Formats: sequence, structure tokens, C-alpha cells
Amino acid sequence: MSKSYLKLFSAIAIAIFVISCSTDSDEESTLAGEDFTNTNIRVLSIDTFSVKFSTMKFDSISTSISSRLLIGKYEDDDMGIVSSSSYMQLNPDSYYIDNDAVLDSVGLVLGYDTYYYNDTTQVSTLNIHKLIDKMSSDDDVFYNTSETAYETTPLISKSYIPTPNRDSLFVTLPYTFGEELFNDIRDNNITDAESLYQKLKGITVQPGTDDDGSIVGFSTSSTDTYIRFYYTIPDELETDEYTYDFSINTFYNHSESDVTGLPLEVITDQEYNLDSSDSYGISYNQAGTGYVTKIEFPTIKDIYDIGREGTILDAVLYIEPNTVSHSDIQPLSESLLLYTIDQNNDLASQISNSSDVVSGTLSTDNSEFNLITYEVPVIDFIDQKLSESPETEDALILIPNDYNSTINKIIFNDAERSSYNTRLVITYAIYE
Repeated sequence: MSKSYLKLFSAIAIAIFVISCSTDSDEESTLAGEDFTNTNIRVLSIDTFSVKFSTMKFDSISTSISSRLLIGKYEDDDMGIVSSSSYMQLNPDSYYIDNDAVLDSVGLVLGYDTYYYNDTTQVSTLNIHKLIDKMSSDDDVFYNTSETAYETTPLISKSYIPTPNRDSLFVTLPYTFGEELFNDIRDNNITDAESLYQKLKGITVQPGTDDDGSIVGFSTSSTDTYIRFYYTIPDELETDEYTYDFSINTFYNHSESDVTGLPLEVITDQEYNLDSSDSYGISYNQAGTGYVTKIEFPTIKDIYDIGREGTILDAVLYIEPNTVSHSDIQPLSESLLLYTIDQNNDLASQISNSSDVVSGTLSTDNSEFNLITYEVPVIDFIDQKLSESPETEDALILIPNDYNSTINKIIFNDAERSSYNTRLVITYAIYE
């Protein structure tokens, strides 16, 4: 996705067309009469415009505006090997510890935020490394492609089975790691963020190399995720245990898909479009990694060939998801936001109408017949395309609201693969 956006925070002939719009049926043609505009109006429902799908990939999307850490790895038939790791800088609220304090232990608390994707019954691994370099960015924003160098040997590795319905996961860190930091703060050798970064530039949590389970979301809130030092003050009459915390200051997720050997492998830059006809009749969306389906209507201006004055009353795009590619552990998004991209596949604008932003919604009304579709109101975009001057090559994309902070995929069937359940339906009024 273009970085400018991510800082906030992807021919059916007219003869056939006219024939399919037969006016013999009362359901397809209506005479409105004088009660409408003092003229006879015939209303047609037209579904013969071609819908073209292709897949493109944004060079990068911002993940430092996300609301969660994404950590894990799994293998997917559609998207390849999907992995995500988190990088973070941490700071305490103050740089004061009692002069007599003695460290007892230290650990990393990762607060679950309930999000997960894929199979959480599999054992996963967390490898916690110290950063070698300070996290830095030219524009103060980090992306899914950002990386910061870290020590090869982890501070600690922990195997666990994710339980996103629980409060948190605790990872005990090496005592020597915590003791040096703790004593330096206590002894006033670390007194501010800059002197802390000389000792601890940050940490990264990496998934295990051989993991094949899930990607799990952890909170970035200071009350949920932190490094906690447990200490005592021996000379006190009652030996209470105290805590001292480092919370997240800056973070980002590095998310990627290894698509070697898959149709997506040919997408080498943001301007490349993989036509659905070259990927077995499907197109791809994946949050977090930048893949998105590009939607075009090549024959939309054939509507002028009807030869009579008319008005578009409504335009709805129906898209059939590939149900084989989804399951309880890889669910479909309930709604998708509608955006336009330009001829270079850079994000242009979000589609909105007079009342709100436009979104597509998942409909399961015909699920008993195994027909599940997204219904997307596109009349605002169609009106724009029919009235624009000069003509542009803008196209539509659909992305979930949490595109920067999840890893969910959506696989769409194109018109042919869906037996034309993927289609554009225009309600058109002709003035007689």
C-alpha cells in the first residue's frame, strides 16, 4: 500500500447484454407512469457486464500503526509459508529504583488480545532476541517489510501452545540479562531513554524456524505487555516483593509470505497484475502482507449502447469467495472497505457516499445452497467511471478494516470459476 496512505495507521458484447435484459417479464421491467416523473420508465436489471479480477501486491504497508503484535508461522496452500515477527523498543515510566533493591527475577509478559489465525492446537515457538541496532525509520513509520538487526543467539526460546482466550503468556528471561539493566537503573547509570538504548536497543520476538501452527495477536498496551522485574528490599522489616516494568514505546510487525512455487510468485513489484485467468480462476487478498484483489469493469461503458436515455438506480457487485480456502480456523471477514487504486496500483481514495464510507458485506442467505457472497454497493464508483473526463484507469480494491493488524486471507472466485455468481448487477431506468 502506498506509504502516504499507510502513515494514517491495495467483454460481453452489448447484443448479449441487451437480450439478457428482456422486458417481457414483469419482474425485470416496470412502468412507473406519471406517479414517478410524468413519463413511462422501464427498469432493467442487467448482469452481463464483465468483471475482471487480478492480484497485485503493495510494496509495503504500515504495521507500526497496528493495535497488536503478530507473532507466529504456518504453511498455507494458497499463500505459502506465512510468518510474522514483532520488533519493539521498551521504556520504564521512571528511572528510579530504591538504592537497596535486589533483583529476584525478570520475565516478558505478552498479553493475549484474542486474535489468532490458523491452528492454535499446534506447538509454537517464541525466540526472543536483543536488537543490535536501534529501530529507526526515515518517516517515523515502520512497515511489514521493515527489519532491524538482532543478535543471532536468542536470549531465550519458549515452546508453547497458544491459548488466545487466556489473559497472558509469561516468558522467564535470563537473570543476567535483567540484573545488568536493573542494577544500572538503580545505580543511576541509566537515567533516560538514550542511556537505556545504549544497553538495550530493543527486542524482537521471532517464530520458530520449523513452526507450522498459527499467528497469534498480543496486546501493545502497557497494562498487558511488558518486561517485568521482580525485586525485594532486604533491610525492610517485612520483605515484600516489588515490581518494575518496561512497557512498549515503539513497535512494528514484520509480516511476509514465501510464495515460492505458487502463482503469486510472478508478482515482483507493485505494478504487476496477476490476472485470475493465470491463477486458476481465483484472486487473492491477504492482510498484513500486502496482497489485494484488483477489480475492473472493462465493458461498463457499453451501457451507452442501449441507445435510450436512462439512469442507473443501483449497482451491486456480487463476489463469491472460494469456500474451499476457508474454514473455522481461517474465517472470512464479515465486511470489507472499498478503495480505489490508480493506474500504478497506488492507493487513490476510499469510496464513500453522502452518509458513510462504503463497505461490502458477507451474505450467507443462500448458504443452504452453498452460495456465499460478498455484496458490494458500487454505484458511486460506476457513476464516477461513466462521468469522468478524461478517462482514468482507476480500479477497485476491497480490504478489511484491520488490514494492517491481521494476517487473514480472502480467496475470490472470478466470474467463470463461480459460474457467474461473481457478477455486477446494475438496475437501470430507461425513459420511454
